Parts: sequence; structure tokens; C-alpha cells
Amino acid sequence: MNIDFRRLFEDSLVVSICWFGSFFARTLLSPIFGYEINPLKNYIIAFPFILFFWIFTAVYVGIYRRYGIRKDIRGIEKGFQAWLISALVSMSFAFLLRELHLSRSVIIIFSVSCFIALTVKNYAFSEEETKKSFLIGSGNLAIRVIQKLEDTTNYKIEGIITQSRELIGKKLDKYEIVGTLSDLKEILEKRKPDAIIFADENLPLSAIMTIISNTKANGIKFLVASPGFEAIKYGFDVEFVGNIPLVELGFETTNILYEPLKRVFDFVVSLILLILLIPVFVAIAIAIKIDSEGPVFFIQERVGKDGKIFRIIKFRTMYKDVPKYSLSPRHKGDPRITRVGRFLRRWSLDELPQLINVLKGDMSLVGPRPEMPQIVEEYEPWQRERLRVKPGITGIWQILGRKDLPLEKNIQYDLIYIKNRSFLLDLIIILKTIPLAIKGKGAY
Repeated sequence: MNIDFRRLFEDSLVVSICWFGSFFARTLLSPIFGYEINPLKNYIIAFPFILFFWIFTAVYVGIYRRYGIRKDIRGIEKGFQAWLISALVSMSFAFLLRELHLSRSVIIIFSVSCFIALTVKNYAFSEEETKKSFLIGSGNLAIRVIQKLEDTTNYKIEGIITQSRELIGKKLDKYEIVGTLSDLKEILEKRKPDAIIFADENLPLSAIMTIISNTKANGIKFLVASPGFEAIKYGFDVEFVGNIPLVELGFETTNILYEPLKRVFDFVVSLILLILLIPVFVAIAIAIKIDSEGPVFFIQERVGKDGKIFRIIKFRTMYKDVPKYSLSPRHKGDPRITRVGRFLRRWSLDELPQLINVLKGDMSLVGPRPEMPQIVEEYEPWQRERLRVKPGITGIWQILGRKDLPLEKNIQYDLIYIKNRSFLLDLIIILKTIPLAIKGKGAY
């Protein structure tokens, strides 16, 4: 669990002081307001719930991630996001438990004072932790990153790692080249850095993921610097070196609250949609039966979380004599697709029955593409990391190109999603998917 418990405890004390301080401040101001507020015991009863809301939200948005305080505008934005959610939840709590008669003025004083106090504590008086880092690369991208890295972030370069052994001992800018990629494991064991930054334009993402998979280093951040990283437009929490994004890669998520919240969201949304879409399901089923012989639904084995096999459900869009595990259509004029099937695929309506898979827990609304067993059997070790999470109806692959992207590129984006996934990112992906489904981009 990658949480800074010391900061969490300190902030809990600040929240506590602000809560009771707001009560006493409002009591002193009673002559101005013209009426007294309810006794202290009501606020003591409410205190555990208020504290839980504030700490829960802060942990969820990632404020207490152990790798350090971000003392830039993005760090303050994250704190503001947590504060705004917590303030709204506190107001809702006070409204729902009206028998406690919590004063709205106390809630407002508390929310404002708490945000100011926490911001001052964490961004004015706290020391920003320096993260010992090694940079991989020796070309133009590496030089651009070096020139900006220590001025704009709290990463301190301890040395450079390249792909050429001939460069060992030489310097890039003011930093010594200490080894090659084959020396990385030894360097990590001896030097114990906080972060590895990939800034080599000649190193493909697949190679980077293989390196990370083989390294198995706990507590080390792996980041890739890429000026063309499309994924940063879709809600990833990234740092910037000048105008170059640093996207965190890896195979774990540190947010313990994300998975249970995601499951509740998946269950509620899929249940509501299935009820609302009953007339649509009936109309589609009738159209399929009129158009061609065969079953209404197409059921096929796919690989889910941890390699578990499940049966995915779709509306049938191809003729019944097409082999179940044949390759998916690669163009709109594929003769295997029925007339109704072409319409369903154009508007992604064939995917709707997968809401049943989501309701059952085999899939999620957002996640990696669910693949057939024979494809998964060919995965390299680093590619199998995508099986750590449930597959989804939509995902990063959906909003970046759908079938227009090659399989390996889809897997790479899936792994980036797995490391950076959050409830906010899932909502962004869902909202981005809707207009793309309507336009039919990459759907055939």
C-alpha cells in the first residue's frame, strides 16, 4: 500500500482542529448571526463521519501517495478537487441527518478553513521530497528532458543509462553515463533509485514494458517521456517536463478504494441500462430473426481477469455458418456480416448484451479489450499483465482508434490504463466513447 501515513495522520489532526475550531468560532459569532447553534455533543457525534469523508476523498484522489508532495499548480488542483468533493459530501451529510441540526455556517467555516490550513501546511511549510532518478536515453529527447527536469520537477538525476556500452564513462550534459540497459537490474539493486525515466525515442513502448516486467522492482516509479503521448488528453495524472509529458507505467495501482467503488458503479449502471433498454433488445432480436437464420445472440469464450474464461454475449451480426472463432471483420464490406449486423456494428449496438457480463461481474464498463483464448496463449509475459483487471466494454483502445489500431498497440494502451486507472478516468473514457460510437469510428 503506497500511502504516506505520516501525512495522512497530520492532516487528520488538521481536519479535527478545523472542525471543532469552526464550532467554537461560530459560537463566538452567535451575536452577529442572531441565534445560537446546537450543543457541542451534536458535532462530536458527527465528527467521525466528517473526518472519514475528508480522508477517504483525499486518499482516493491520490494526495497521500508516498512519492512526495507536488508543490506546483497541479498539486494544488488535486487538493482543491478533494476539498470540493468533501465539502459537498459534508453538506449532504448535514442535510440527511437533520436531527443533529448541524449549522450550515459551521460547515462553511470548516470547509474554507480546512482547505486553507491544509494547503498552507502541505505546500508552504512541507519540504518537497527529492526523488533520486536515472534517465534512460542519449538522443535529442533525453537532452530536452535533462535541460528541464530538475528545474520543473523534484526528480534529481543520478546518472544516465544508454543502449551503447561505448558511451559508459562519458557525460551527457553534466551527468555521467553509468551503464546500459543490461546493467539496469544491478544499478537498481546498488543505487536504489526512486524513479527510472525513459527518454529514448529509439526504444519502443513494447521494449519498455518488457524491461519493466523483467525488472520487478518494488517502490520504483517508471516513467516515459514522450511529446506525442496521445493518452494524456484523456484524464491521466501526468507530470510535465516543459511541454513533454511524463506518463507513469507499470502493473499496479495504489488506490485501495478504486476497485470496490468501480464494482458498485458497474453494477448499478449496467442494471439501470438493461432495464431501460428492454424495448431496444426486443426490437433488435426481432430484426435479427427476420434478417437471417440463426440465434439472436453470439456467445463466445473470452479471457477475463486472472486468466479466467467467461462467455461473452453479443448480438449476432454474422451469418450462422461463420466459424465462431474466425478473425473479426477488418473492413465494412466483409461478406460474412448480415444486413442487420452491418447496422448493429455501425452503431455499436451489438455490444449492448455485454451489460449482462458487467452485471455478472465478468466484465467492467471500462477496461482492456477481452481477447479470445488462442490470442492470449501467444502473449509475451509483459502482455499478460493486462489480465490483472477485468476486461471492459470500452477502454483506451476504443477512444484512440478501436480496430484501426494494431493489437500490440491496443495492449500497450491497456497497460498504460491499468497503471493510471481511476474513477475519473473511467468516466472520461465513457463520455469519450459515446460520440465515437455515434460516429462509428473504427467500427466494422
